[in-house]
Amino acid sequence: MMKYLYNYFFTFCTFLIISCSDIPKGLELALIEAGDNRPELEKVLNLYKVNPDDSLKYKAAVFLIKNMHKHASYKTIKGFEGAFDSIYNYPKSDVRREIFGKILDSVSKTISKKTELISDIKVLTSNFIIKNIELSFEAWKRIPKNKRASFDDFCNYILPYKSTNEPIEENSREKLFKKYKWVYNYLDKGASLRFVVDSITSEFGHINMTKIGKYYPVPLSTSQIEKSKLGLCDDAVNYLVNVFRAIGIICAKDMVLHWGNHPSFGHSWIYTRYDKEEYSTQVNGKTDLKISFKEESIPKVNRGVYCHQKIENTLSQFQQDVTAEYVPTLNIKIKNVFDVPNSLPLLCVFDINNVWKPIALGKYNGKENVYNNVGVNVLYMATNQENDNNIPVNYPFYIDNTKKVHFFKPNLSTLDSVSLTRKIGLSTPRNKSKINWIKSINGGVFQGSNKKDFNSAKTLYEITNFNSTHINTIKLRSKEKFKYVRFYSNKKESFLAKLAFYGVNGKLLTGTVYKKNNLELIWENGAFDDDPLSLSGGTDFSLGWKFKTPEHIDSIEFQVRNDDNHINIGEEYELFYWDKNWRSLGSRVAKDTVLYYNIPENSLLWLRNLTKGKEEHVFTIDKNKKQRWLGFDNDL
Repeated sequence: MMKYLYNYFFTFCTFLIISCSDIPKGLELALIEAGDNRPELEKVLNLYKVNPDDSLKYKAAVFLIKNMHKHASYKTIKGFEGAFDSIYNYPKSDVRREIFGKILDSVSKTISKKTELISDIKVLTSNFIIKNIELSFEAWKRIPKNKRASFDDFCNYILPYKSTNEPIEENSREKLFKKYKWVYNYLDKGASLRFVVDSITSEFGHINMTKIGKYYPVPLSTSQIEKSKLGLCDDAVNYLVNVFRAIGIICAKDMVLHWGNHPSFGHSWIYTRYDKEEYSTQVNGKTDLKISFKEESIPKVNRGVYCHQKIENTLSQFQQDVTAEYVPTLNIKIKNVFDVPNSLPLLCVFDINNVWKPIALGKYNGKENVYNNVGVNVLYMATNQENDNNIPVNYPFYIDNTKKVHFFKPNLSTLDSVSLTRKIGLSTPRNKSKINWIKSINGGVFQGSNKKDFNSAKTLYEITNFNSTHINTIKLRSKEKFKYVRFYSNKKESFLAKLAFYGVNGKLLTGTVYKKNNLELIWENGAFDDDPLSLSGGTDFSLGWKFKTPEHIDSIEFQVRNDDNHINIGEEYELFYWDKNWRSLGSRVAKDTVLYYNIPENSLLWLRNLTKGKEEHVFTIDKNKKQRWLGFDNDL
């Protein structure tokens, strides 16, 4: 009771303070939240409030401070400074990422990796905020007047001192302004936004490092990503957002919280605007994502903003729903056929870790759950949230590219016999690399020679019309003996996960490794080990053996670069279908590269590998009784 009375008294006093003050309500609440740091914020306001010429700067200060109280930033983890300095001094090479991983791994074993979020409003000094405002206005006014951002856009997309929750560094904005002020020469000459963005991203040269969080579990600061040029895409996006804002160009982080066709990941990239030009691109530039994403499986695209938003469609008060800028959308109403108690309506997509991952907020109209601005080519689940549990209100449904909605309610009275060959789709509209791994092997040749330079080599086999991720065996008819044998990519870029030559009676032949133009990746043995994910390869590359004495080649085994998500003999699998929950259709050990199951008609399926692997996704069976991966390419 005393705690209740205290809270009531504090709330009442706060209301009286706000009511009697000439400070706007939102600003006063922020100043109260600042606690002991309030005097620092008032210094900023008082500086700009006196002079009428500073009226815009005062408005900018009010905007920053009144929206600051719900922002927080990670602190950098002490002890890793040497790791970033070391990789900064390491020359660019194919193994730079692997070297950085080893450095971080070594450091992380001796240092506490405790993460800490600090409330911005409680720690930012008046000097930092004033300097940020002054530099923001300087950059804004440096843009040609007829192409300068409006004041509203300036406040939202140029003025903020950070992108999201990355560590704040004292002089970061000033350093970025000085480093990239060469951009103004191009803008003054009429250069396009795309040219400027591609020039900056090309110079930056970021390389993605998805495993960095294992060693360094907080976002990278501006100086850290600048030194390493390695990190998550999100780290590079934060850096580039801060770069473009530092030079007065509208920029924000656009993001997919979760792809419709990936088992666990989302993605982020940069959105820029200059006058009437817009350009959304990856951190390495050169791709207009508003064009390339049109056919993608994207449930929601959100744009990061500094100003508090009314939570509508998104799950965050610092994000705006911009899905319709990228993909076709529609508004949908989903009936509560499972009679789940009405509560917080969420829209989810499949996630292998959380099973159904919320990506958007909905509304309840008294009859149905309503979800607005929903992307097509995506499988969804409508849920109500109760006690942090997402409870389905209806069967999973897929919205195809024609905006037709199909529910997957299994017909248990009708069973189809089907064959399964994979546990995740092979190719998506945005990423066709796995298909290209297969196609690139076509035209490659296996050769034998008795000369090291392979002049007058004999072609033992040429690969054509190849379309498989499994190990393939080639029986040869040649009776000749060769001192040298190789796979030759025939001037193309290709990679092998396995390469083996066999002699008479199936004897595995080895000798001295013969290789040319083979990229030195992280695998020492590459195609010569039993790991289907280790590689050898490159552009115009050769790989094979030099024997002590000439050998007869009876057969060859090879496997292209692959994701190891096909059916492997000897591994255990379990198939599930969805009917108010995931229900098992039984587990079995694969005796072939194909699994056979009887499944309910019109069911949503999930094949799990119980032996190994993490990449799995849901699928259905089409009218030809083939696996159809929702949101993936299915005509390959």
